[in-house]
Amino acid sequence: MKAAIFGIGRMGQAIGYAMDKLGYELVVFEPVRECIGALEELVDKNIKHYDKLDVKALIGAEPDIVISSLPYHQTKDVADVCIKSGLRYCDLGGRVDVSTEINDHAREVATAPVFTDLGLAPGWVNILAEQGYKRVHDASDVKMMVGGIPFKRPVGPLRYFMTWSLDGLLNEYRDDCEVLIDGEIQVVPGLSHLENIDPEWEGCVMFEAFCTSGGAAHTTRRMQQRGVRNCVYKTLRWSGHHQLIDFFMNKCKFDDDTLKSLLETSAEYETCKDDVVVVMVEVKNDSGLTWKREYVIKNDETFTAMQKSTAFSISSVASLMAKGVFDNRAVERRGYIDNLPQVLEYSDVPGDEFTKILDSLLNK
Repeated sequence: MKAAIFGIGRMGQAIGYAMDKLGYELVVFEPVRECIGALEELVDKNIKHYDKLDVKALIGAEPDIVISSLPYHQTKDVADVCIKSGLRYCDLGGRVDVSTEINDHAREVATAPVFTDLGLAPGWVNILAEQGYKRVHDASDVKMMVGGIPFKRPVGPLRYFMTWSLDGLLNEYRDDCEVLIDGEIQVVPGLSHLENIDPEWEGCVMFEAFCTSGGAAHTTRRMQQRGVRNCVYKTLRWSGHHQLIDFFMNKCKFDDDTLKSLLETSAEYETCKDDVVVVMVEVKNDSGLTWKREYVIKNDETFTAMQKSTAFSISSVASLMAKGVFDNRAVERRGYIDNLPQVLEYSDVPGDEFTKILDSLLNK
């Protein structure tokens, strides 16, 4: 089977590695030759590649799945070609408006499955939330928390150093967030609803969690439609980070360039550059039944924890898509067969199969 990947930066290289480990032949689209060379070194083989979006080459390659790890402002062109050409497509997302535009187009004309926003958050954490919802009868509360953080509590004043995009981080902190409280959708500021989280892990001090934008995707509204009363997505950080970043952003009103400089300077204090991704999901009902999942993903000599968590998650779903798990979706209603839209949602993912593939990649 064959996987076409657009964008072979750090995340694309990890996706390529994962798809190779899952047995897929790779075709990649990337203008920077050094990035292709880095992937070829990872998989220890030559890879067929193109330096731009070549529609003929993409269609001629006959991929079983197309994966975009391009920045959000570049991915729509790839999605449009796949939708028009009947190719299965998935991406890491990055902007709600872009994903909405892709999905709206797919609902109208797509003949093959399309799945956007398949990274870590949104992505893996939302799939976990759906798993929990399916296992808790009359679920009333859903909480999703994710943190890409230094492995050890940093000594720098911000208690943090960057494990991914500075621009993405500041957007999450600055933008408003949708939360479900007592059955009503509310819009709250980023960095609000602060709470302390005790992970109860040996040697681990307190985390703090607060609302940030983007990670919930459409899960909040889906849960509201099903009768869930409370649903929230929060970012996890080592304790002490929130007080200073909130002061700089909301009291001092520093611009993004100043904030980036502060974050970069804070990282200079650190001697340990290892990172970890913490994922916590809890679903419960009024009877006290609670479903919990907690993951701690550490970096290794090849990939950061953020690369592994994000790339291996989308690769797991991409593999299910490539195998046709989501093809020919239909439901019987009053004796008639209705075809379902080709736009996939997190609730469509078979949790056990997804987890089996993901665990196989994380444990390689």
